[in-house]
Amino acid sequence: MRASLALVICTCLFSINAFGILSGEIHYKWWKNPRIAQEMRLTAEQIDSIENIFNSYKEQIIAFQKELNGKENELLDTLRKPECSRDEVLKITDDIEEVKATLTRIKVEMYLKIKNVLTPEQEETLRQIRARYRGKGR
Repeated sequence: MRASLALVICTCLFSINAFGILSGEIHYKWWKNPRIAQEMRLTAEQIDSIENIFNSYKEQIIAFQKELNGKENELLDTLRKPECSRDEVLKITDDIEEVKATLTRIKVEMYLKIKNVLTPEQEETLRQIRARYRGKGR
């Protein structure tokens, strides 16, 4: 149950960051995509606020993503060793899950702060844009 909830949240969060890919244009930061910003009627202040929120979490996200990648590589290296123990593998697996949970929490906190910048109408427009993006081959 907990893992599936985390998966749903992660999918939502990754789509928030990535769905700036519309009509062949790639904008990692969806709020910087002129088409999305115009469709959502984002103000310059909202764009700046979202950018500031994103920047305030960026270093944490990068650090935990790097830690996660390191732990996953450690697990693969350990599994390749003929003498690896079950306890050793499970400990690394628990470490990976802990890092994933922390990373998800950070992303959710960032998302909630960004959500507070938007009006209810803008949130609905964002959901519609996200749904269109998912329908384009995802």
